[in-house]
Amino acid sequence: MGGSSEADRSGYMAHRLTVSDRAVVEIGEAYEWYEEQLPGLGAEFLDALDDQFQRITQTPLLFSEIRRGIRRTLLAHFPYGVFYASRNDVVSVLAVIHTARNPRRWPHRP
Repeated sequence: MGGSSEADRSGYMAHRLTVSDRAVVEIGEAYEWYEEQLPGLGAEFLDALDDQFQRITQTPLLFSEIRRGIRRTLLAHFPYGVFYASRNDVVSVLAVIHTARNPRRWPHRP
């Protein structure tokens, strides 16, 4: 996924992907919750997340800037937003947050 800077099959240059420790924790919590609800649903969540990771590494400017330098994309079929920043050839995922949470608070959530 995000480790290559070579052109992919569609002709886009893939940017390198980094995921913050905070986002890793949030992803793990969401995965566990979905798996508890229905076995296999957590894997579907991760697939939807991977799809968005691929999109943002191929076309990081595609999604709207919600704050200066920070963009958000929403997952298909799951109520989560991926907050990220793009600089040069690196896309940095800052947070993966349930849409019911107040997005203005996300930088300050413990």
